[in-house]
Amino acid sequence: MKHRRGFSLITMALFFIVLLPSMTLVGCGGEEPASMGEDGLLVIQGGGVKGKVLLSLDELKAMEEGLVEADYFSINSYGTEQYFYFQGVWVWHILKEKVILKEGASKVSFIAGDGYNVEYTLEEVKREDYLDQRNPTMKYKMILAWEEDGWENSIREPLRLVVGQREPGDVNKPYWVRNVRIIRID
Repeated sequence: MKHRRGFSLITMALFFIVLLPSMTLVGCGGEEPASMGEDGLLVIQGGGVKGKVLLSLDELKAMEEGLVEADYFSINSYGTEQYFYFQGVWVWHILKEKVILKEGASKVSFIAGDGYNVEYTLEEVKREDYLDQRNPTMKYKMILAWEEDGWENSIREPLRLVVGQREPGDVNKPYWVRNVRIIRID
């Protein structure tokens, strides 16, 4: 009996020393959570840009030529279809106005405060023809939204990446990123 109790104590100790710290990375894709440095700043960086760019929410809202207001159609992983009204700014407009892209830049990652990220090609970011399968005449852009259904996003999570469907039936909602902190271009 003493031997068994000693074994369970050793097992518990190993659990806390080895397994517990590694469990904190689950859900982060193995990456550290994104840090913005100062609250309210969007960071644009990476090997595909010259320098690092920091933008405040107010600076994004002032980009009048790139502003977008629209009802975006979504399908989630369970097949639920829903519309959401968003107000934000076209991502490509941000990049062409505020960033100097290096030759060969092709990949754009949107990273949330918790480390969740999605990756698009630069060509996908430039698109102006994402669709709504219920209304094929509508065309959408990829945006960073600060308002959803008439409500401003929280100060702690000010920006959300929103994109229409690539084709009818496209499950697009899992590719929306809440609390975007970093845009990484490589």
